[in-house]
Amino acid sequence: MPTSDISLEPARGKAGDTRSRILETARRLFITRGIDAVSYGDIAKDVGSTRANLHYHFGNKSELIKEVFADTFEEVRQKLEGIWLKPGLSLEERIDLLFEDAQERFHQFNQPGAGRMPWSLSSRARFDFSSVNTEVIDGIAGMSRFFEECATHGVKLAIGAGEYRPDTPVKDVVLLIAPLWYFGSPITQFSGIKRLRNHYAATKRTIKAAYGA
Repeated sequence: MPTSDISLEPARGKAGDTRSRILETARRLFITRGIDAVSYGDIAKDVGSTRANLHYHFGNKSELIKEVFADTFEEVRQKLEGIWLKPGLSLEERIDLLFEDAQERFHQFNQPGAGRMPWSLSSRARFDFSSVNTEVIDGIAGMSRFFEECATHGVKLAIGAGEYRPDTPVKDVVLLIAPLWYFGSPITQFSGIKRLRNHYAATKRTIKAAYGA
């Protein structure tokens, strides 16, 4: 094996690890402090690196923001597919899984008894709109459309399984569910995770009472 092959592989692995740590740290800081408020220096200090190293991996802050969102979009897409597209679940079970995902992310950023920290990157972007470019904005809009497409599929499966009446207005049910996902972080930031849980429970009851078979 040539010596170049021996020396390059560890370097690539180390670079990949560094890049991943930068992305993970940047996402956490963007969520907890705000995209506007976090500088390259803040991220470099938290990672234990230098501003020059961040520039080497990502160029400017705008490019780093774009990549953080791209990684997040992919994770969210996979999560939504697991909740809404998996066969054999009732609509209420899917809504429960949606809440469990929100609760998990809430606890990732909030210690017990101190539930005032935001936990959604897209929600943060709505407050720091000037810091994200049109590609990120389009990505957030695309994720919203994807969520509603997934929820629509889940509602149709529930109607087909006989959980809800055949004349159930699918779009209306999706519109009842969607704000739970869109505004979960602001709700918990001001009212706590129990209030968000109550919103989920009330939505399930309302859908069942209105359209249950």
